[in-house]
Amino acid sequence: MPVESSSDCPHLECVGEITKDELIHKSHGQCQDCKVGGPNLWACLENTCAYVGCGESHADHSTVHSQVSHL
Repeated sequence: MPVESSSDCPHLECVGEITKDELIHKSHGQCQDCKVGGPNLWACLENTCAYVGCGESHADHSTVHSQVSHL
């Protein structure tokens, strides 16, 4: 069964311009908080935000960033 894409996602309003190559480069860098290396990193996609943080497999700074930036 084909999956239909939806354009009613509220997060699309705040996604900035970023290319696939930029995401790949960021995901293989380092967490900005604890400096753990990739490839298991998350890049914030909010417009004008360049944050890259580690995920659940380490200290989960990406989740902390998401929660703090939406207060």
